[in-house]
Formats: sequence, C-alpha cells, structure tokens
Amino acid sequence: MSAAEDLSLIDEFDLSQQRRAMSALQAERQRLSMPVAVMELKSGVCMNSFYAWHGGLREPTLGCLVAVAQTLGFDVIMRRRKK
Repeated sequence: MSAAEDLSLIDEFDLSQQRRAMSALQAERQRLSMPVAVMELKSGVCMNSFYAWHGGLREPTLGCLVAVAQTLGFDVIMRRRKK
C-alpha cells in the first residue's frame, strides 16, 4: 500500500492483507469522524484491541472484526474463489 493511497475510494478489501484492511477500517473511522470510544460502544470491541490490530501487535477474532467492520459501514462476505 502506498502512503498516498486513498482508502476511502476503495470498496473492497482482501482480508488476507490484514494490515491494509486494518488501515482501511481506521481510515473509515476517521472519515466518519467517529471517536474510538464511540466505535467501542457501538461495536462492543475494546479500543485497545483496535489499536493493537492496527499496529500489527495482535490479530482480531472473526467476530470482533465483523463487529467493527459493520459498525463502520462495511459488510464482511465470504465467497468461493474462482477456479
């Protein structure tokens, strides 16, 4: 991911590229002007966890990732790969 990449212009993120996906969630939270404390309240996910994911110190559980993504207006979809 280049430093100049505007993640708000991208609608789909590959979760196997976890750092990029976490950066996208952070960018969306900032775009919405949503304080981390509000995101924590709405998603039920501790803000310390979010910071640890974003910093690459921890990996989110699927349930926590889905909760944060939905809070920020994303859907998490599992789709069969094309052969």
